[in-house]
Amino acid sequence: MTEIAIETNRGLQKLPEINESRPESEVSAAKETPEDILKDERDIQLRAWERPGALGATRRFLRTVQRYVWDDPDKPKAEKLFLFKLDFFLLTYGCLGYFCKNLDQANIRNAYVSGMKEALHMGGSQLTYMSNVFTAGYVVSQLPAVILATKIRPSLLIPTLEVLWSIFTFCSAAVKSVPQLYALRFLIGLCEGAFFPVIIYVIGSWYTKQERAKRVALFYCTATLASMFSGYLQAAAYKNLDGKLGHSGWQWLFIICGIISLPVGILGYFFNPDFPENTRAFYLSKSEVEFARQRLLHEGYTPLGASAWDRTKLFRIMAQWQFWVLPLGYFFVQASFPDQQPAYALWLKSEGCSVYQINVWPTGQAAVGVVVQVVAGMLSDSKLLRGNRWQAIFVMQGGTFFAVIVLAIWNVPRKLKFAAFYLSYFSAGVPGIWYAWYPDLIPHDHEMRGFLIAASNMCGYIHSIWYSDAVWRTAEAPSFRPGWIAASSFGLAIVMTTLVVHFLAIRDERNRTREQGGRLDLESPGIILQKGEKESLT
Repeated sequence: MTEIAIETNRGLQKLPEINESRPESEVSAAKETPEDILKDERDIQLRAWERPGALGATRRFLRTVQRYVWDDPDKPKAEKLFLFKLDFFLLTYGCLGYFCKNLDQANIRNAYVSGMKEALHMGGSQLTYMSNVFTAGYVVSQLPAVILATKIRPSLLIPTLEVLWSIFTFCSAAVKSVPQLYALRFLIGLCEGAFFPVIIYVIGSWYTKQERAKRVALFYCTATLASMFSGYLQAAAYKNLDGKLGHSGWQWLFIICGIISLPVGILGYFFNPDFPENTRAFYLSKSEVEFARQRLLHEGYTPLGASAWDRTKLFRIMAQWQFWVLPLGYFFVQASFPDQQPAYALWLKSEGCSVYQINVWPTGQAAVGVVVQVVAGMLSDSKLLRGNRWQAIFVMQGGTFFAVIVLAIWNVPRKLKFAAFYLSYFSAGVPGIWYAWYPDLIPHDHEMRGFLIAASNMCGYIHSIWYSDAVWRTAEAPSFRPGWIAASSFGLAIVMTTLVVHFLAIRDERNRTREQGGRLDLESPGIILQKGEKESLT
C-alpha cells in the first residue's frame, strides 16, 4: 500500500492508497484529498478568528479585502509558504525575464531615433523591415519551444535562450551595417520567441483556478513597464554616456540592456521550477511537490506526459474546438486594442500642446492599462467571480468599445475625447485573463495547452505585420477613423467569441462530469462535485 505525505500545519498528513477490501468507513476516510485536509484546517482557523472579540474590526476588514485581492488569508501556513515560494521564485523570474524581453523590443526604436539611423545610414522602410525580421524569428520559434519544453526542462531551455539573446544584444552595439543588424534581430527574435509561451505554460501548470489570473496579470504588467522604462533609459544613456569609451548613446542602450538581461537569464537556471511532474527546484520540499501535483489533479488537470507528443498528436489537437477558437479569439483581442499608432500623442500635437504634454500625458494610458490589468486579475480570481474569466473580459472590453466608438465619431466634446483616449486602454487586461483561462478550458491535455498558448501568441504577432499598415495608416492622422472602426468591430468579435468559449466550456464540463459520475458546479465551471462530496469546495 502506497502512502503520500502532505505537509500541513497539522504535520505530515499521510493519504493511504484506497484498498477495495477495506471497510466502507475506512475507504471514505482514505478519499481525503490534500484540499480536504487544508479545508478542514482552514475551517478551524476561520472559527477561531471569527469568534466575537477574536480580531478587531479593522483586521477583519483587511482580511476580507485580502480575500478578494489576493489569496485567502485563512489558508494553512504550509500552503501559504508554498505559494510564497512560487511567487518569489517563479513569478519574480517570469516578470524580470518578460521585462527584459520587452525592454529589448522597445530599445530598437529608441536607438533608431537616437543616432543609430545616421550611424548606419538607414533610410526608407528599413526600420519596418527590421521589425518584420524580428517578428519572423519570434513567430517561428514559439511552437517548437513549447514542444521542446515537454522534452527538455524549461529551467535549462529558457535561461539558455535568454543568455543567448543577451549576447546578441551586446553584439548589436558593434554592428557596422544594416544587414548585420538584420541578422542579429532575427536571432534575438528566435531566442525571445520561446520565453512568453513557455513561462505562461509553466505558470498555468502550478497555480489553481483561484490563484492564476492575478499572477498572469502581474506578469503582463511588466511589458508596459518595460516600454515606459526604455524611453527613460535611452534618455539617460544619451545624456550621460554618449561618447564615453568611444561608444555613442544608442550603442550604450544595447550594452545596458544586455547587462540587465544576462543576470536574469542566469537566475533562471535556479528560479525556474519546471513543471510539478519533473521539478527539481531547490526551494520546494518533496511534500510540497507532491501537494502541488495532488491539488491540480483534484481540480481535474491532466499531468504532463499523460498525452505525450506522437505522430497523431497534432491531428488530435486539430480535431478539438479549442484549436480553432482560442487562437482566433486572441487575434481579435490584439486587433481590438488600439495601440498600433500613437494616436493620442498625434492628436495632442495637432491641438498645439507643448512637447512636455505630448510626451507625458500619453503615459497615463499605460497607467490605466496597468491598473485595469491588476484589478481584473484579482477580481477574476476572487470569490466574487469564483475563478470565472468571461465577466472580466466583458467589462474590460466594454470600456474600450465605448471609447473607440466615441473616437470613431471624433466630433465630440474635447473633455469626452480626452476621457476616451484613456478609456481606450481599458482592455489592456484582456490578454492576461484570456491566457489564464486556458488551463480551465484545456484541463484534459497538458501538452495541447502549451501548444495553443504558442499558437495564440503567434496569431497575435502575425496580425501586427499587416494590420497596422492596412488600417492604422499614418495618412489618416490624427483622427484614424478606419482604425477606430476596425477596433470596435474586433472588440465586438472578441465579445461574441468569449460567449462561444464560455458555452463550449460548460458543454465540455458536462460531458466530463457525465463520464466521471459527478455533477457540474454551474456557478464555477471547472469544478466537478463527485457524488457525496460537499457542495462548497472553497
